[in-house]
Amino acid sequence: MINIYLSVLDTAEDKAEFEDLYVKYKQRMYAVAYKILHNIEDSEDAVHNAFLKIADNFEMIKKFSCQELQSYIVIIVRNSSINIYRKNKKDSEHLAEFDDNQLTIDVNFFENIDRDVLIQTISNLPLIYKDVLFLHYVNQYTTKEISKMFDISIDAVWKRIERAKKLLKQELEKGE
Repeated sequence: MINIYLSVLDTAEDKAEFEDLYVKYKQRMYAVAYKILHNIEDSEDAVHNAFLKIADNFEMIKKFSCQELQSYIVIIVRNSSINIYRKNKKDSEHLAEFDDNQLTIDVNFFENIDRDVLIQTISNLPLIYKDVLFLHYVNQYTTKEISKMFDISIDAVWKRIERAKKLLKQELEKGE
């Protein structure tokens, strides 16, 4: 992971200084992030985002005293964590707004369809819908994992699943 940050830096001296900073502050940054997020993956994301920001502004950061640097690092990781927390909260609020009936097309309808016919029909769907259906129902990925894969919101994943199921139902009804 550190190689990603080092690739942003120009000189060998900067890279060495950044490595020292990375080793010295990584655990403290993770602790700050975890205290806010209470989630391992999100905390790692917050620390990653903070290190990217530090690497991007490394010329300025090199001029800080030790105390200023420590404060700056804590502020950066705290703000990164708060941004992730707000995004997660916003995503969960949007999910709560969905009515369960909106998200479930009659499941019994799909259970009565031959598995091979179902898979073939899914394969004929547009790629945007086919992918989310396979990832969610066949590969058992969560909507959060799918949203990260496609770099879209969790709401967008749910909406694609909902639309895919409607389209799938229409296609299956046409074929019967």
